[in-house]
Amino acid sequence: MRKVDASRLLLLKAEIVSDLEAIDRIREAVSEAMLAVAPSQVPSPVVRSGLALYLHDFYQAIEQILTRITRTLNGFDTAGESWHIDLLRLASREIEGLRPAVISESTRRDLDRYRGFRHFVRHGYDRSLMWDRMQGLVESLPGIAASFRQDTAAFLDVLTQMINEIEKRQS
Repeated sequence: MRKVDASRLLLLKAEIVSDLEAIDRIREAVSEAMLAVAPSQVPSPVVRSGLALYLHDFYQAIEQILTRITRTLNGFDTAGESWHIDLLRLASREIEGLRPAVISESTRRDLDRYRGFRHFVRHGYDRSLMWDRMQGLVESLPGIAASFRQDTAAFLDVLTQMINEIEKRQS
């Protein structure tokens, strides 16, 4: 295990909680935006662009949490072309003697779809943002956010135990 003191883990925990609050705000904003769209209606280009940015930000916040955790506990390096994919894989694996998996394999698969869409939003030249490409992501966002929050809550419990053990050893 990387040598990490309790204060660093407390900071990590606070950062995770803050990022989870941002994810909740994004989820609420997406739900609110979708109230203005009839079920069989294709949203206007402006609404689609806004939703695309929310999907981007949703995954960005999740990736930030996973990066913070794996960098602090594993020394994960965000170098290389495939680091975004590697991050999801690493976060979904238990590292024996170090930490449990941060997310389930099911959550990892779901999040990979958002990772791909975030890449499309960042690097795509076709800004028409086809609704058929993003509709499923928009509709499944509340469930994925809940799964991620559940996975992360379990990890935060382990993080709290780690902090308590370090503090106990230091006293």
